[in-house]
Amino acid sequence: MAMNLMDMVKDAITGQVADQLGSAVGLDKKQTASALEAVVPMLLGGMMKKVSTSGGASELSAALRDTDTSMLDNLGGLLGGGSSSVSNMIAMGTKLLPMLLGSSQGNIISALVKMLGINEKTIGSLLGLLAPIVMAVVGKQAKAAGGFDVGALTNLFGSQKDILSKALPSELQGVMGLVGDVSKTASRGVESATRAAEAASSSNPLQWILPLVALAVLGYLGYNFLFNRPQDATTAVAPTTPVPEVPKVDLPDLTDLKKSLSGNFEILTNTLEGIKDVDGAKSALTKIEEAASSYNKLGVDKLPAAAQTLLGPFIKPYLTRLLEVVEGLYKIPGVKDVIEPVLGPMVKAVQAVGA
Repeated sequence: MAMNLMDMVKDAITGQVADQLGSAVGLDKKQTASALEAVVPMLLGGMMKKVSTSGGASELSAALRDTDTSMLDNLGGLLGGGSSSVSNMIAMGTKLLPMLLGSSQGNIISALVKMLGINEKTIGSLLGLLAPIVMAVVGKQAKAAGGFDVGALTNLFGSQKDILSKALPSELQGVMGLVGDVSKTASRGVESATRAAEAASSSNPLQWILPLVALAVLGYLGYNFLFNRPQDATTAVAPTTPVPEVPKVDLPDLTDLKKSLSGNFEILTNTLEGIKDVDGAKSALTKIEEAASSYNKLGVDKLPAAAQTLLGPFIKPYLTRLLEVVEGLYKIPGVKDVIEPVLGPMVKAVQAVGA
């Protein structure tokens, strides 16, 4: 069964997450459902168009490599993390839109405003929220399906053409430059060129020329089909509309921070597991103080709310193990009195993120 990226995105934003998306931008359930039906295939269609050129495919490949797919594990937390978290997510998505939609971005927003009866600011915010989610879903599936190289992405989106052509509203196909059954036209042209080449190869001494002529004619017809079609008044492109302004917040790269946190938690947990009595607790106190100090210096509490939320799923397993060890230690008489003043504040700080 062929992969269906659109269904995968919808699965990621179903139920409570869909309600949170709508609530974050001021839409009711009915408006949210209508907007998602249009916006999800539109964003995927933009990506499909992007991979139709080698340069666009390379750019999308690089962006997908940098996408943190772990956000899919905690979308509810991200969207429910307050206005700051939502603003950060919108800002992150807004930076992706020019890459995903290109020069058609303003026209697409205008078309969505007309289709959905929703104002530009709300449409812009919704696009900002959905763009990182769609990128994360595609990035996760691309990695599972064969990686991020240009060929793999082209094959991935090639398998989505029929699905997206049915789901993408005709109004959006027009402004996105996807009008017409281009894939079938190209397919018929390639088949014609192939038949001409095969016929020539059987008897013509100039057999190597005819395929080239056929391909040249195909290229000329394709160019005229795509770029020289008369503009119909009913499908005229809407005037460019400026992208709504949203807060711009740069989320840091969490790769090095995760490595530091992992090492810090391992050292601390191993130290605690070595404590068997009060004397052991006193001997381990210096290492516990060092671990607590190292955690504070990492500045997790100073990260943007969205970044802290993204760290939550990563930190949670370490926190669970740490709490289990601490619970056992506090049952040993006298140990809690020794380590709690140093360890307690750190555990509370970690819980604020990992829980």
